[in-house]
Amino acid sequence: MEQRIIDFIAGLRAAGVRISIAESQDAFNATKCMGILDRTDFCDSLRTTLVKEALKRDMAIRDIAIEKAKAGQLKHRDNGQPVSPEEIEGALNDMRRLTESGIA
Repeated sequence: MEQRIIDFIAGLRAAGVRISIAESQDAFNATKCMGILDRTDFCDSLRTTLVKEALKRDMAIRDIAIEKAKAGQLKHRDNGQPVSPEEIEGALNDMRRLTESGIA
């Protein structure tokens, strides 16, 4: 599988996408953490580590989180109840405000 990831990154580079060695390592680490058995998790790992522009990365993370919330795959740590897409949006908005205010 590592060779396929290397080939994928090489293909992106050949297409003009700038990917650093650190970003490549992040992609490997993420796929090791998330695994390769679930195609969606695998693709999400690559998307969130290889997308550089902050806005595009934030949108990718948002999309992933909302998809998982809609599928009932995200649970609250404290009570095990499903997280709603609205809760995801609210949390991301809170994080954005904190970042913009310089607190985070």
